[in-house]
Amino acid sequence: MLMSVGWDFTFMDGIRDRNTGIWKSISMYATGTLALRHPFVKSELHKPGYDIARETISVEVVNPLNSTDTISGVIRGEITGENIVVEKPFRILRGEEKLVTFTPEEFPQLTIRNPRLWWPVNKGPQNLYELKLTVNVKGQVCDSVKTRFGIREIASDTNTPDKSRVFYVNGKRIFIRGTNWIPEGMLRTSDERTYAELRYTRQAGINLIRFWGGGIAESDYFYQLCDELGLLIWQEFWMTGDTRHPQDKSVYLNNVESTVKRIRNHPALAYYVASNESSEVSGTPELLNKLDGTRGYQMQSECAGVHDGSPYKQVNPMQHYENTASPRGSRVDGFNPEYGAPTLPTVEILREMMDEKDLWPINKEVWDYLDGNGFHLMSTMYTDLVNNYGKSSSIDEFAQKGQFVGAMNSKSIWEVWNYNKLDYGDRFCSGLLFWYHNCPVRQVCARMWDWSLEPTASLYHTANSLEPLHAQFDYLKNTVSVVNDFYQDFKAYTVTAQVYDINSKLVFEESAKVDLPSDGVANDVLTIRFPENISQVHFIKLRLKDEKNKEVSSNFYWRSNDKYEGKETLTGPTSSGFEALSQLKQAKLKTSYKIRKTEDKYFVDVTVRNISNSIAFFNQLQFLNPDLKPIRPSFYTDNFFSLMPGESKTVIIETDIRKIVENPVLVVKGWNVDRKQMDLKK
Repeated sequence: MLMSVGWDFTFMDGIRDRNTGIWKSISMYATGTLALRHPFVKSELHKPGYDIARETISVEVVNPLNSTDTISGVIRGEITGENIVVEKPFRILRGEEKLVTFTPEEFPQLTIRNPRLWWPVNKGPQNLYELKLTVNVKGQVCDSVKTRFGIREIASDTNTPDKSRVFYVNGKRIFIRGTNWIPEGMLRTSDERTYAELRYTRQAGINLIRFWGGGIAESDYFYQLCDELGLLIWQEFWMTGDTRHPQDKSVYLNNVESTVKRIRNHPALAYYVASNESSEVSGTPELLNKLDGTRGYQMQSECAGVHDGSPYKQVNPMQHYENTASPRGSRVDGFNPEYGAPTLPTVEILREMMDEKDLWPINKEVWDYLDGNGFHLMSTMYTDLVNNYGKSSSIDEFAQKGQFVGAMNSKSIWEVWNYNKLDYGDRFCSGLLFWYHNCPVRQVCARMWDWSLEPTASLYHTANSLEPLHAQFDYLKNTVSVVNDFYQDFKAYTVTAQVYDINSKLVFEESAKVDLPSDGVANDVLTIRFPENISQVHFIKLRLKDEKNKEVSSNFYWRSNDKYEGKETLTGPTSSGFEALSQLKQAKLKTSYKIRKTEDKYFVDVTVRNISNSIAFFNQLQFLNPDLKPIRPSFYTDNFFSLMPGESKTVIIETDIRKIVENPVLVVKGWNVDRKQMDLKK
């Protein structure tokens, strides 16, 4: 795992004992005379209807015996529940490994009409099939294997105005709202950790995960969950521009072969890439075509219609809207493989990370070490943006304001990409891979959650930005747009924009009718006109309702009157002038809850209602142990949310019941509400 030598997103001095030891589960099993290995189901879909699938099945048969006799046997395959069975006799020599193949030409039953297709998130169901194979010698079953597979076609091309790469699933274009995956720094993985991180990823609205070349190919369970959750996978093969090619080419190619044979049946696996910003070991594309042949390939991450990445660190969030966030040039156009921004962990996690004396006042040396030698600018530019909400008097206050900055970072990035889903003449945008969304080590430059699996505001504000139907505000143009991620048109929807001043008084309201194109955007459907005498800090509430007047999307923003004075400054309505937020009047929340339990799950249904005349800003729910430390992992349907006067929200909190050792604690707190702590039942 090349990243263990040291990187700006971990520790620059590297991971101790790097690349040593067993990191995955090991199985031991016995077979009879013959063994079956590496089953593969290869699907070919008939176009343009995608209503006929031709399945080719193959499996390796191994004869490990040293006798001189040739063995005769029969391979039997069954696609369970589909009434599809195939059988083929074969003969195998001692020590031989034989590939046995079943084609639709030989076995017409392998042509499936109206197959149940597999789709990524928001695009359709994640249908899966199961194949069982047995090998029989002299009436005895020697061995059996089974595998799950999905029927789907994933393709890509560069037939776009700027030759950028665009992806298609089952013939339909998919706008990539993806991310870069960084493995746990010392590969201390478990099924529980894998499940938590992928569940958070799915909640965020991500539809593709890039296994960056400095990492690894993850566990079988990881790929299985991606199949079930509808998360596409971009698989890279362990080389980067910072490292040399392996001296032993055969070892490398053997590793590629064993990995591809392990993962190729997963429908989530979408694309092969040889390296990150490097080149390929000769023979790689030919090997991939021989082993698979159903997925696209490119030599490295920044070629073939995928341009270079950045920024990776904190910038003025206004730059995201201006499309000048990197000195390399345009960052939104085309396909961007790496573009991101950090989020400070919550204060509870910061306290787990370092001594109190280093927390406050901020010990720059310690913070920078936990930030890849200060790479993401957490002790400099990020701190300056936090201070634009007013100087803090404690780490608790600073960490709370730090969530405001992290939320603004994520929301502005994702909504800019939402806006650019459409074609604009010679300009084209086909996708983003966020850099990066999970944490390999404890670090102050967290993302959607920190290493300990405690989510930040970034997770929930990303999830809001990437909801399938979404109304959003542009801080540069002051316009409202509506995004549709479904393959379906929606007619006669209504979007409403409201603006409230610091006294929670409604000062602007306007609505517009909107038709939402399939997998598209209705851009700039209305413009918000802010009153000249509006308070320095004010708030925007967007609501989207369907033709039956049912609310399908709700969105909230805070904004300042500060003028954006350019990318070299920290000015603008996303970034400065928020000191006046302290003038927001106190709000009052009424909280009720209901506990539900199953054999293995513990649920708390929490309803929070704002019973005051003031906006309740940036409220956080916390599910804690009696010592007030987070119960991890816990899954909240929403968090770090704001409530208008009279508005209520129900949040479901879920955790493994085995995590509840003592009576847990529910905390409700926010910017301008009193902290409330409630003791729950075990």
